[in-house]
Amino acid sequence: MRITGGKYGGLKLLGPTHHGLRPTTDMVREALFNILGDTIRHRRVLDLFAGSGAVGIEAISRGAHAVCFVEKDPKGLRLLKQNLQSLPNVTTEVSIFPVDVFRILPRISREEAAFDFIFMDPPFKADLWLKVLELINQLPILAVTGQIVVEIPKSYLLPERVGGLRRVDKRVYGEVSLEFWEYATDGADEG
Repeated sequence: MRITGGKYGGLKLLGPTHHGLRPTTDMVREALFNILGDTIRHRRVLDLFAGSGAVGIEAISRGAHAVCFVEKDPKGLRLLKQNLQSLPNVTTEVSIFPVDVFRILPRISREEAAFDFIFMDPPFKADLWLKVLELINQLPILAVTGQIVVEIPKSYLLPERVGGLRRVDKRVYGEVSLEFWEYATDGADEG
């Protein structure tokens, strides 16, 4: 694994050597950040189910102002910390929450400013996508103009809307899709 662009572009990251961690591939990460372009610069990012931290670290490399990582698995957490330690001269505000996503999101929503981007890549077998979107919809954690990026198996079908959130784009890369979610702006109140 490597960082695909930005300040640390080309820097190698440690990948998992244990079963259960499935990091976002270099190709998918590069495609994602090509789509986001400069919109990531000076923004607040939340990386849920962070694993090795590859997505959040890519955001750091591309100029994010602050990145919060949430990862409860001890092996993933160790990998995340090692990868962060390999970055020289980090000026981004970085925080790590070593706890379950469902337990920490309410607290983060009270104690942190809203996030411009929320990346979500839960373990595929856990089937948590809808449950996490429903929780995000209930909390003041996503900025009004913010975006949620969901990595999901390409065959998995989420509804078009979850409360006040709606899918605005979907891109397929091999066996996975990236779905882009935002607050609905059509005036409909479905929350």
